[in-house]
Amino acid sequence: MLKTKIILGYLGFIPFAALTILPWILGENWLRPSLIGLVIYGAIILSFLGGIIWQSSKKQSDLVSGILFSLLGFVSIFLFTVNVMIPLIMLTLSFPLCYLQEKRTSDSFADEDYASLRLNLTTGVTACFVLSIFSTIGLFTQ
Repeated sequence: MLKTKIILGYLGFIPFAALTILPWILGENWLRPSLIGLVIYGAIILSFLGGIIWQSSKKQSDLVSGILFSLLGFVSIFLFTVNVMIPLIMLTLSFPLCYLQEKRTSDSFADEDYASLRLNLTTGVTACFVLSIFSTIGLFTQ
């Protein structure tokens, strides 16, 4: 089962990477559609990860944090209509915090391969959001 999680985990990273580099490949006109896709996909994945925390919770505070991560994902979609940077920054911070919370609450981290997978994915996703922030402020699209 872990092998399947690893394969699906890395396949799930592909949209993050693709949406991050798409504007560099196809041009600046693709920046906004890519950011919309990145925020929506990131919000969905963050909500999913919040559910994992919720499911593995042993304390009431862990239940609350799982729900909060899910709600942060949901709210980030709506905040995109106000200002593109707000959800990008929110998601950039939320993924590492979610990782730390899951690591604290989930027994799955006892498996070294799973722990490595989650660290790699969290690092990659966070990097995608950081690069997208740089693209948004024009560092890479000029």
